[in-house]
Amino acid sequence: MRNRVGRLLLTLVIGSAFVGLSGVAFAGNLPPAGSSPSGGSGTAPAPPPVSPIKAPDVPLSSAAPLSLNGPDALAAYRKSWNPLTSGPDLMPQADTLPEGEFNVRFFMYGRLTQAQYSDSGGITGLPPGFSQTQLLDLFAMFYGLDQNTELVFLPSVVTTFSTDNGSSLNGVGLNDLTLGIKHRWVIQDPGSARPSFSTALLVTLPLTSWLGTPVAPGGLPPINVVPSTHFGSPSLTLVSMARKNLKPLRLIGDVYYTFGFPGSLSASPGALPAYSQFGDLLQYRLGIEDVVDDKNGLGFILEVAGLSGLPFSVDGMAINTRPQSFNLVGIQPTVEYNLTPRLAASFGVLLPAFGTNEYLATTPNFSLWYYFKGVQDHLLPR
Repeated sequence: MRNRVGRLLLTLVIGSAFVGLSGVAFAGNLPPAGSSPSGGSGTAPAPPPVSPIKAPDVPLSSAAPLSLNGPDALAAYRKSWNPLTSGPDLMPQADTLPEGEFNVRFFMYGRLTQAQYSDSGGITGLPPGFSQTQLLDLFAMFYGLDQNTELVFLPSVVTTFSTDNGSSLNGVGLNDLTLGIKHRWVIQDPGSARPSFSTALLVTLPLTSWLGTPVAPGGLPPINVVPSTHFGSPSLTLVSMARKNLKPLRLIGDVYYTFGFPGSLSASPGALPAYSQFGDLLQYRLGIEDVVDDKNGLGFILEVAGLSGLPFSVDGMAINTRPQSFNLVGIQPTVEYNLTPRLAASFGVLLPAFGTNEYLATTPNFSLWYYFKGVQDHLLPR
């Protein structure tokens, strides 16, 4: 009997404690006295709340990565820093025009030949009876076929004031004509280190030979000109281009590989044409642009330009021209400024830095770039 009474008392004590603890736990969820959960009168306590099921953690940024060159990548690029400036003189550049847009850029290059490099890189005077000064006017035209494909048209006029072995070679005429197509495979991502990357195929037609333009046959234009091909030699050029904007800087890098078809050229002015096989040409350039004033397009550019004549040709035929190989390297400082909301200008001087088996020359140059759509559309990639 005593055991039954003890168990009953123990049960009552435990039950009272449980009810007391429950009341404390749910006290903060009870409605005020005299009210019901629905807002009416009554004393019925509110039921305890049900704990919600916790959702799994989701990353703060769940945006998909940009495509390589789709509309999403283009939209992100257009919102990024990309002010209107004249840009590097050593073009074309990796970005392309929007579909249906047409742009024209005018260049003038002067080539003042001063000396010649030896095969070891030494500098000597010009040969007796030889002098050479060139002016080359280039009209670079671009047309956007779609958001990543662009037509390139590069007509130019060359003026020559030269002598060779005492014979004068002065005059003016159309230079070899280059045209081609460029495609942008990658649009730079403003949120990462990914640059714009494009390739181009350029064809050069030998107008100097066809029209009898007074130039040194087989000679070279200023190494600023792209592509740099031998005068009078029909050529194919493959181009790779990269560009990256890192405010306040722009970085560019281009490589050009040119194959010149063999043909008949005069070895010297007035000489009979002879079969000529040139070595392939490798042209490269690196540039860094510092934009000081976004609004006025004021900036400074430093570029390195190189041109090498290779001692072989991809067609496997023997080289029979002289020199069989050469190298030229120049450094160009440039200043740029927007003359109007649609017209950007730049001026630079390509200074000789190193060379072998070619002439040493200084090349002052300037450019004018006209934007048909004006500064309000400057974020359209160029």
